Amino acid sequence: MFSKLNIKTLLVVLVVLLAVFAAIEYTDTSDSSYKDEVIKLDTASVNMIVFKSDKDTFQLVKEKQSWLIQSGNDKSDADEAKIKALLSRMSPLTPLRVAANSKDQWKKFGLDDNAMEVNFYHGKELLNTLFLGKVDYQAPETTDRQNPYSRGNQGIMIGYARSGSDNTVYVVDGYLKISYAGDAISFRKKSLIDTKPELINKVSISSGGSTFNLEKKGAQWFVGNQPADSANTAKYLNNISRLRGYEFVAPDAIKGRSSIGSVTINQGEPGQIQIDAFPVDSVSFALVSDQNIGNIVKDKNHKLLDRLVKEKDYFLKK
Repeated sequence: MFSKLNIKTLLVVLVVLLAVFAAIEYTDTSDSSYKDEVIKLDTASVNMIVFKSDKDTFQLVKEKQSWLIQSGNDKSDADEAKIKALLSRMSPLTPLRVAANSKDQWKKFGLDDNAMEVNFYHGKELLNTLFLGKVDYQAPETTDRQNPYSRGNQGIMIGYARSGSDNTVYVVDGYLKISYAGDAISFRKKSLIDTKPELINKVSISSGGSTFNLEKKGAQWFVGNQPADSANTAKYLNNISRLRGYEFVAPDAIKGRSSIGSVTINQGEPGQIQIDAFPVDSVSFALVSDQNIGNIVKDKNHKLLDRLVKEKDYFLKK
């Protein structure tokens, strides 16, 4: 009698355990509602991206196949490679896993009012919205046999994201938010000169009231009628062909000021590039390039200017 009762009890307990296991297995919030992409977006049709964050609010606008930054009434050239990389990340934005399924957990992951909001438009039509929340460091999993300080056990940066039409919080690559800092400066075009040394055939340098030309005639470079030093000329052209700055000044900083020097680069078919230098203060200059409209680069301690403006003697054969 006791044995029969005990077996029945065990069977009941087993059935209950199986039911609990099935409930956990099929209702686990970490796996339910899982999608293969955080947002759906036809990136080819996107021609405006609006960023809203506690740092800044600005727009990236595509006009005549070129991207511009619009902040208030000001427009300037945007870093098109960075925008292209952003849109590439959206197509698709693949989640690593689900972090939460309910709206009441948004604050925990920084996806409430403090989230970075990115709106994608085609004209006036809102295509989708992405919210980016906190960024965390996820330590690597280790075992007793693994050394947690070895290079093979590096952790990863993770972030939290959700779409505008979904309550679900997804875990994504944390560098997505880090790479797109949420301010207009991070999307500014930073190049003063963007060309190839072999395309350049003439450089005019004006400084201190005098001007001279560095010009290629046939296979030889000349300064005026004198042969130029080939090594110094090659070094100079390589140093200026990808000239970039990472700080900027407002247009008012050079308002009413006169240029203290300029460099004009002739590339033949692509046309000319002109860079003008203006004093800002005792240690800084502002560099204005007609290859980068609206972005005035700040040159601290004339490091860029020293690469750009050389004395005539620098190019003459010793």
